[in-house]
Amino acid sequence: MSQKRLPSHRQEGLTFISWIFVLAIGVFFVLIGIKMVPVYLEYFAIRDVLHNVAQDRSSRDMSKRQLKRSLLKRFRINGVYDFKREDIHIEKSRQGRQIRVEYEVRKPVVGNVSLVMSFSHSVPLPQ
Repeated sequence: MSQKRLPSHRQEGLTFISWIFVLAIGVFFVLIGIKMVPVYLEYFAIRDVLHNVAQDRSSRDMSKRQLKRSLLKRFRINGVYDFKREDIHIEKSRQGRQIRVEYEVRKPVVGNVSLVMSFSHSVPLPQ
């Protein structure tokens, strides 16, 4: 006499708890993206301002103080408001002057978890 095999009743797919876990991970990454996108758009605006100042002939004759003031005005025009004057560094180099911007942005995500993003960009300012 032969025995018949009963079909196994294994569950296929994700359980409800697994779906909630996957959804929570997805929401977390979307939340991180929502926090990061404006900061990177601000960085691209800062980078564009630096390149525009480097191409502007009138900025070559400005003092450090005037150059910083001009950069801060241009940042405000481009929607960059949370930027400190101390993050702008103007140094002498062999080709002329170098404008360097280094700053760090902290954005809270959930509770005591924060995103920390560091940015640095420099452009030569020819004589």
